[in-house]
Amino acid sequence: MRTVRYFLACTIIIMLYSCFAAMSMEFNSARTYARIEDNLVEAEKWALKALEIEPDNSQVPWFLANEVYRPQKRKDKVAEMFKEALKRKDTNLERPFKSGNKEIRTVHEAIRNEASTIHNDGVKLLNRGKKNKAIAKFMFSKSLNPNLVQNYIALSDLAYERNDIQEAMGYLDEGFKVNKTNIDLIFRKSKYARINKNYDIAISSLQSIKTNDKNLSTMIDKEIFMIYIDKEDYPGAIDYGTTLVDQMLENVNIEDLVLSETCYNLAVCNRKVGYDLYNSVLETINSATDDIATLNQSLDDAKNAIIYLKVAKERFYDASSFNPDDKVSTSYAKELNKIIKQLKNLFIPALEEKL
Repeated sequence: MRTVRYFLACTIIIMLYSCFAAMSMEFNSARTYARIEDNLVEAEKWALKALEIEPDNSQVPWFLANEVYRPQKRKDKVAEMFKEALKRKDTNLERPFKSGNKEIRTVHEAIRNEASTIHNDGVKLLNRGKKNKAIAKFMFSKSLNPNLVQNYIALSDLAYERNDIQEAMGYLDEGFKVNKTNIDLIFRKSKYARINKNYDIAISSLQSIKTNDKNLSTMIDKEIFMIYIDKEDYPGAIDYGTTLVDQMLENVNIEDLVLSETCYNLAVCNRKVGYDLYNSVLETINSATDDIATLNQSLDDAKNAIIYLKVAKERFYDASSFNPDDKVSTSYAKELNKIIKQLKNLFIPALEEKL
């Protein structure tokens, strides 16, 4: 029994000696001053010497950041040492710890975890209206963990609030280098492109999102539909919007107000195309032309105008049916009914008579 105890004791001594032997005397001295003697001045002095003697050991800057500079609230030095640690070879922590359900075992993992904590601190500051301090936190977090996409999103949003779309897009581009398929990044890129009237980029950005989520897919299609309207591509908007409304009608999760709004916008697009054709026909009739080609074209325009205006009328009625408080859509539908009758009973017979 004594032999076994003696063997275990020797093993423990050898293991401890190996751990300390792997570190310089300077680093061991620094830890002793910090942990036992509570002398941070001496701890810093010896740790800085260790920093030069052990150029690959990431534990040294980690120690300086957490056990020397952090207790003194020297934030700039903490940041400097974290960055220095990331430049060095990753090493195991002396004292692994848990963050949530994840066990943090290495220096680099610990610093990435710090980056998440710092980002969350930035969000708290932002919620309290301290934007400049929040930006500093997000920038610091980004420097510690460039792969944390949330920083690019937050910084982009803040740049957008300052009406600096170029800077906002710049942060998004940085984020895309980390994750090309992040939906939050893509939605923002589309939004900013839309503001800058880069409609094709806005549409292609949204179309790049691949998802099996029907609700998300519908939301994406609704955004694309609205971009076509902003673009004043009404035929394109009608094609896209017609398919969109059909999808919405099949999706029980779509709220009635959303469906009402979409039907209304689709009605407006059809009305716009129908009115343009109507005005063209009216111009021909008022010109009293006898040109056969012009008259034939106007006759076709009149018939097509009826088709578009009928669809517009139906969609206005749909909009009001999904939103009983929407009296405007009903009045628009009744107005269109009068225009359709005018085309049928006056314009088309007048054109046919000339032909």
